[in-house]
Amino acid sequence: MAEQPKYLQVADTLRKEIAEGKFRDGQTLMTEEELRFRFNVSRQTVRQAIALLEDDGLVDRRRGSGTYVRHGPRKRQGTVHVGVVTTYITDYIFPSIVQGMESVLNANGAVMNLSATYNDSRTERNILERMLDGQVDGLIVEGTRTAMAAENYDLYRRLEERNIPLLFMNGYNPELSQIPHVVMDDYGGGRIAAQEVLSRGYRNPGGMFKTDDRQGKERLKGFLDEMNSQGIRVPDDRLLLFGTEERMTLLKTTKGQAFVKKLLKGNVDCMTCYNDVFAISLMAILQKEGMKLPEDMGFIGFDNATFAEMVEPKLTTLGHPKEAFGALCAEKLLRMIAGEREKSVSMNWTLIERESLPRVEKL
Repeated sequence: MAEQPKYLQVADTLRKEIAEGKFRDGQTLMTEEELRFRFNVSRQTVRQAIALLEDDGLVDRRRGSGTYVRHGPRKRQGTVHVGVVTTYITDYIFPSIVQGMESVLNANGAVMNLSATYNDSRTERNILERMLDGQVDGLIVEGTRTAMAAENYDLYRRLEERNIPLLFMNGYNPELSQIPHVVMDDYGGGRIAAQEVLSRGYRNPGGMFKTDDRQGKERLKGFLDEMNSQGIRVPDDRLLLFGTEERMTLLKTTKGQAFVKKLLKGNVDCMTCYNDVFAISLMAILQKEGMKLPEDMGFIGFDNATFAEMVEPKLTTLGHPKEAFGALCAEKLLRMIAGEREKSVSMNWTLIERESLPRVEKL
């Protein structure tokens, strides 16, 4: 703070107090004279600080009346600049989601600034700091490791203090749930997957779930809750749980190889997988070891990736709306940039039935 100009110090302090609710919407901020004495600065410094708050859409100066707190749209000139921060960009379903966003932003004359964190909180921090220092009008963010505490909580608070509209997609950290978000109903998806497995006659199910993001944690919880509600217990040794660091090498690790050996013994008759990538990777390994699919084991994934219908057997999966999902994110953020309030949305999954989950004889 000591290195900052005085007017920036004053503006930052007032932003925090407004965000914390010390000054409510419609309330007079303080007179120039009161602010001058409070911060021991010149009248010009106070006016520079108030001008910044005006640009942020946090106050409204009324001639002869005073400065009033209000949360309105930020002042901007020319083209709208939208920051989009995802965990990945070129892989899997992300190109389709980004395409959905881009179609809406382009139609509204907005420019997209796209970045990827690779689910790394330090990379996320660097990106968010760059966005704060730039001229971004709003942000769509897929947070990192969203089943855990937000390591960059302080930066998200600074975005709120600056009145920069923020929308989370796919997941959000627990302490940031009040910020509007667009997500899939991952808990409901887990229950749907379990219902489909049981309705087809499988009675010794297993699962493979990523547990350091909200999506995987909720899918696992829904899967287990539905199994329990129908009297089916899924022992821990039938579950392969993993985190981001294991994502690329999971099935080559000692843990992964031990799990594959267990599956080859025939103790599990169906696998529900975190997403289509892991389902297809596991299927390929089992087939290489001589297992016949889907005769020996059923499979169901999540997301309906393009390659889900290119493998043999074709993968039964829960379909993610992808482009419609991205388009909705962009539409909501543009309304937020215009000063509107937006509510969170949870989108539904669509079951895509294919050969990997056939009906079997009930015991």
